[in-house]
Amino acid sequence: MYGGYGYLNEGRPFIAETLKEVGFNTVGFHSNPHLGAKQNYDSGFQIFNDSAEGSDSVATIKDRVERRLDPDSTIYSLLRRIWHYFTLTTDSSAYAKAPTITQNALNWFDDTWDGEEPFFMWLHYMDVHYPFQPPERFLEELDIDPLPKRRVAELNGKMQENPEELTKEDVDDLLKLYDGEIRFTDHYIGKVLNELEERDILDETIVVITADHGEAFGEHGRFGHHPYLYDELLRVPLIVHAPGLESRTVDQQVSLLDLGPTLYDLLDIETPDAVQGTSFAPLLRDEEMEEEVAIATGKSGGTLACRTSEWKCFWKVEEDKIELYDLQSDPDELEDVSTNYPDVVSEFQEVMQLYLDEAEEADIDLPDIKESAEVEQRLRDLGYVD
Repeated sequence: MYGGYGYLNEGRPFIAETLKEVGFNTVGFHSNPHLGAKQNYDSGFQIFNDSAEGSDSVATIKDRVERRLDPDSTIYSLLRRIWHYFTLTTDSSAYAKAPTITQNALNWFDDTWDGEEPFFMWLHYMDVHYPFQPPERFLEELDIDPLPKRRVAELNGKMQENPEELTKEDVDDLLKLYDGEIRFTDHYIGKVLNELEERDILDETIVVITADHGEAFGEHGRFGHHPYLYDELLRVPLIVHAPGLESRTVDQQVSLLDLGPTLYDLLDIETPDAVQGTSFAPLLRDEEMEEEVAIATGKSGGTLACRTSEWKCFWKVEEDKIELYDLQSDPDELEDVSTNYPDVVSEFQEVMQLYLDEAEEADIDLPDIKESAEVEQRLRDLGYVD
C-alpha cells in the first residue's frame, strides 16, 4: 500500500507520531539501510539513531573494486569471500550489531528518560540476518562446535552467490550459524528486559518481539529472503507481553498488519482512521474473534499470496497463474491443488483483486531516493541488492 522499500509519505500513519501526540517519549535505534530518515522512517521519533559499524573507507574501496568486476567471474566471488573473512576477523559489519543496539537503549534509560513519562522504544536487531557470523560463545551454548572462520566466510559467500552449489552439509552448517545468531540476539534482547525489570517497570510495559521476515534454507529451491511468499519467509515469531495478560499460546493466524491496532487497543488510544488491520487484543485476553485472511505481496505486487489457517493461495498476476496449498495436509506447500478446488481459488482471487483495487486507489507519487555508495554497499552486503 505504501510502495515497499520506498519513501514513506507523510500522510501514512506512524505509530511513533500518534504516540508522541499523546505524550509518549519516542526513540528508535536501528541500522537497516532501508529504514532511514531519508525514507522518512524517523517520523514521530524524538530520538532516531541509524548506525552502522565498520570502516566506511574500506567499504567504499571494496564497492569501487566490485563495480569494475563481472559478478559472474571467479575473481568477484573470491573478493566476496575475502570480504566475509575480513568482516569476521575485524568485527566489521554492514549493520550495527546487537550489543550496540542494546547499549544505545540502556544509555537512553540512563541519560535521557526521566523515569516518569511513558515511552515508545523501537529496537531493530539485524543479527538474525545474512551474513550469519555469530560469536563462538553462543554456538557453544547450543552445544555446537564453532566453525573455522574460513568455513563461515565460505558458507555465507556460497549462500549469496552460488546457492546451487550448497551441499546438505553446507545447509546443516548454515542452520547452526543461524541458530547461533538467534541465541546471540536473544541474549541482548534479554539485557533490555532485565533493565526494565531492574527499574521495576517490566510488569507495566508492553513488550512485543517479532520479525519482518524469515529465511529460506533450500525450501522450494531458494535461499535467503528474496520476496517469495512461502511460509518459511512469511511465518515469523510474535511474542506479546502486556499488563494484565496471562501467559498463553494463540494458535489463530494474525498478521503484522494488525500489530498497530493491537497496540492502540492495549493502550486505550483511538486508532487513527488511516490505519489498516484489526486488533488481536481479544485473542490475547483469551476471547474469541473471527480469523482474518492475511495478504502478502512480493516482487512489487507482481505476486500476491492469501492465507488462512487452512489454505494458502498464490496469484502471479501478470501470468495469471494460480497455486493453492492445503496447509492442513501439506504445511510445507509442496503440492498445488488449485485444479481440485476451483471454488476456493475463486474466493481467494476475489479477495486479492479487491486488495489490488485498494492499492491502486492508495497509490501516490513518491520521491525517488538516491542512495549513497556506502548505503548501496551495505544493502549489497546484506543480500538486498545483486
